Amino acid sequence: MHLRSLMQQKIRRGAITLNLRTFLRKTVLGGALTFAILLAVGVFQPTKTEAIDLGKLGGTLVGTATQQNEVRKSLDHYENDGRYELFEQLKKSEGVIEDPDLNAELARVMTRLTSTIAKTEPGVENKPYNYFINPQTAFNAFCSLGHNVSVNVGVFQFFDNNEDKIAAVVAHELVHGQRNHPINGAKKKMTVDFVQKIAGSQLGGGSKLAVDVVATNTKAAGITKPNEWEADNIAFSYITEAGYNPGAPAAVWQRVIDKMSSGGSKGLFDDLLNPSTHPGEKERRDNYSKKLSEYGNQKVTVNPATGEIKVNNKVFMKPAPFANMSGVERSYLIAGNLAAVYHKNEASTQAINDNGVVKIGDNAIVEPCSADISAEELVRILNEIK
Repeated sequence: MHLRSLMQQKIRRGAITLNLRTFLRKTVLGGALTFAILLAVGVFQPTKTEAIDLGKLGGTLVGTATQQNEVRKSLDHYENDGRYELFEQLKKSEGVIEDPDLNAELARVMTRLTSTIAKTEPGVENKPYNYFINPQTAFNAFCSLGHNVSVNVGVFQFFDNNEDKIAAVVAHELVHGQRNHPINGAKKKMTVDFVQKIAGSQLGGGSKLAVDVVATNTKAAGITKPNEWEADNIAFSYITEAGYNPGAPAAVWQRVIDKMSSGGSKGLFDDLLNPSTHPGEKERRDNYSKKLSEYGNQKVTVNPATGEIKVNNKVFMKPAPFANMSGVERSYLIAGNLAAVYHKNEASTQAINDNGVVKIGDNAIVEPCSADISAEELVRILNEIK
């Protein structure tokens, strides 16, 4: 009897051991859950070297949270009270173009656009934009923290100083500022790990991020593709309300497309065409072309493949290339002039030839080049179809 009991106990122990092994095998991927269960039933007890120091772990978490708060406070400082300090650092790090003509042009653009923005967003007057032209030759511009804007001199060169096109670029940057894209993006990018990696700072007790670190790392930081679309769409209303050509934004992107197709774009666009953060150039052009037609009460359209302009679904003209512009780029500018007339409901006025310029009332529509249809013929066509 005693021998039988002993054997039964061994069998039961064997079953327990077998079941425990099966349990461990089935739950090995359970990690912490397995550990917790085994610990609770007393099957496994950690040694002292395996114990987790919760006090140290908690201190690390608290420290990181404190440091991250310091990063955010620093960014808020440069977004507001410290924005002029940041502006001076940006000029120092980027360089400044002092050309009086270019600066006068940028000043006109900024004045017209910000005056227009103030009509619906009066808060812009409480934090007026700082701006300068930098010597970078790539086609780009940026809006940093604190409503600090810089335009590459390459933008002026790329568009032959055409103010309508430059206004389209600047308006895009102002939307970023108005919608707080730079500060929101910077707070996503400027984590404690990132700051410590680039600056070697421990961000201890009330320290502030150095202005040069912020200037270097928050230019268009964290701007997303949805941010870019929002900036494009709102920029269209900014430029049209300011009286710029409604076709200019589409013309901007048509020139980019033309330059890329000619193979002369190497190093010209920086990261402007990065597909992870920016929409495609044809998408942007077509979006602006659609807005142009909507602005003109759907009376004016442009065929992006041929450049053919239609008014009331009838062909008006197909512009020829001229100077540095392709025929299609010219199409968007001419169509923009027509759309502005239809937007103001002034199309009933007869078109005229004013010394070689086709006009409707006081609105100049097109000055034909030698390869275009003559102004007289364009006037006749336009009066028949509009």
